[in-house]
Amino acid sequence: MHVQQLLAATALAALAAQPSLAEPLRAHEAVYELKLAEPTDQISAVDARIALQLTRKDCDTFALDYRFVARFHQEDEITVTDQGTRTQERLDGSVLAFDTQTLVDGTAQERVEGEAKNDAGATKVQYKEPVQREASIPLASFPLQHTARLIARARAGDRIVEAKLFDGDAEAEKGLTTTSVITSSNGPPTPAIAESVRGLKSWLVTESYFNADSDDDGQPIFETRYRLFENGVSDELTMNFGAYTLEGRLSRLSYLDPAECPPSTGEH
Repeated sequence: MHVQQLLAATALAALAAQPSLAEPLRAHEAVYELKLAEPTDQISAVDARIALQLTRKDCDTFALDYRFVARFHQEDEITVTDQGTRTQERLDGSVLAFDTQTLVDGTAQERVEGEAKNDAGATKVQYKEPVQREASIPLASFPLQHTARLIARARAGDRIVEAKLFDGDAEAEKGLTTTSVITSSNGPPTPAIAESVRGLKSWLVTESYFNADSDDDGQPIFETRYRLFENGVSDELTMNFGAYTLEGRLSRLSYLDPAECPPSTGEH
């Protein structure tokens, strides 16, 4: 799924020391408009939109509802992809429930559904779809928890964050890892969201993703660059899929009312 391209992971020891997931991330709805950065031999244009809603499901869980729709123009042919992902992630980083469905030209493709738990030094995944099976991989963190860690590390002045990640991929055994490079961001925000992010610190994050399919020369399977605000909102996206690159910005951002929870919730 594409929502992991804005997020990453961390190790258990770091989880115990970092801020609660609930602290930095603010519930919000966002819409991104994306275009092809430049034409390729196979793709002349792309019109794409990402819509997401991040909510506090209860005092222990964040819920993410994410949809990515893209129209690929290829000579006389147009291909439409529609990917929807729903996740629920515990604030303590212990459990991730995931469900992703992809359509191509309206035809259902593979569905990936299951639940992952971090326990006893490993990440254990129980898949329901596409087939029922179990997988156990070295301890990895889940996407939203790493977003909180990136913010904490950026505030501390760190510039490189390496991490293991499980984000609901159908092939957990491929061992997804990320390397994030954090730099300063001094430019003005996108006009459409300027008031919503006024006074917030932000950083530019370049994040490279690797797994067992990565090239022998060390090239990532995917790379993204984005502006990360200290409340968890991302903007100014560049998504490099290798064969093509998409660029885009937020067109709409609205904050959602927080859940009413005891102050101690989420502290670890």
